Amino acid sequence: MSDRLAELVRQRALVQEHLAWLNREIAHAADAAKSATAAVPTAAPVPATTASAPPAAKPRAPAASPASPRAIDADEIIAQYQATPANLKQDVRKGCLLYFSAALVLLGLVVTVLYIALRRTP
Repeated sequence: MSDRLAELVRQRALVQEHLAWLNREIAHAADAAKSATAAVPTAAPVPATTASAPPAAKPRAPAASPASPRAIDADEIIAQYQATPANLKQDVRKGCLLYFSAALVLLGLVVTVLYIALRRTP
């Protein structure tokens, strides 16, 4: 058997092994989902109220638990943090000017220190 054929056979075996693992994980997740839905208690039927009975308080919506987080739309998040191109261009311009100013001040300080240090030398 050539090296290429042996490598291809080995790769096929690895892929089949990976697919078998995926099938086991899918079956495990499906079983977990079935048991989770079976364990959720159903709401008791609400008794019929009579005209003389006081109105019942409105039931509050259950708070979001860590197990069932509120679905967050990715587009909302992107829109919330998205910058407009004009603002982005302005921010880049300010950053470049800030770095240029800092480099100019640093260069001035280095030249001043060198001038003072070399001037005092006899």
